[in-house]
Amino acid sequence: MLDQPLSNISSSHLAAEAFAALPPIMQARLIQSQRVILIANNPSIDTAILKTLLQPTDMLVLFNDFIHADFFAHHPLAKYLPKLLFFRQIGDSKLHFGLPPRSNNVTAILDMTKQAPLGILFGNAAYQFPIPCDDPNPTDDPITANRVLEIPEPLEKLLRSDEHCAVLSEQHKVVADYPIFADIHSSAPTSGFL
Repeated sequence: MLDQPLSNISSSHLAAEAFAALPPIMQARLIQSQRVILIANNPSIDTAILKTLLQPTDMLVLFNDFIHADFFAHHPLAKYLPKLLFFRQIGDSKLHFGLPPRSNNVTAILDMTKQAPLGILFGNAAYQFPIPCDDPNPTDDPITANRVLEIPEPLEKLLRSDEHCAVLSEQHKVVADYPIFADIHSSAPTSGFL
């Protein structure tokens, strides 16, 4: 089956493979949820819109250094919704967008873990616990005084948990039709597409 063209592989098989790539805790929640809401990092999305959009049977997917972290961690409805956090690797570095030592919502993530089921999905490589000197381009995202630079122990346990964490390869069959150009390093699937 693996050597068949993509067009010969059924969409239900691809869906099953994508489902299997999710952290187990999110597989269970996905089956129970009526809708999956993908929240883009788009500044036009404000909390007023989210308050009218979200329902108690939703599951949320938040990407990288996601917007409205405090809302998702503390709003009376949003804090109880299961959440899948997706972090994509920055090129071939040890870094992931939205995790230390880059801009991050670590404090909000810790709060989220106390309220509802939380899964973490990484694009291409698991989190490698980098330090600031591992950043090949530190001027892209300068460190500020309020930035969390280390992963606290409760979140570190989550990041090492097979139940809560998984990795989705950028070469996964579910994104086989993504147009990749070998001469452009950043042409791998984006976080949202993956």
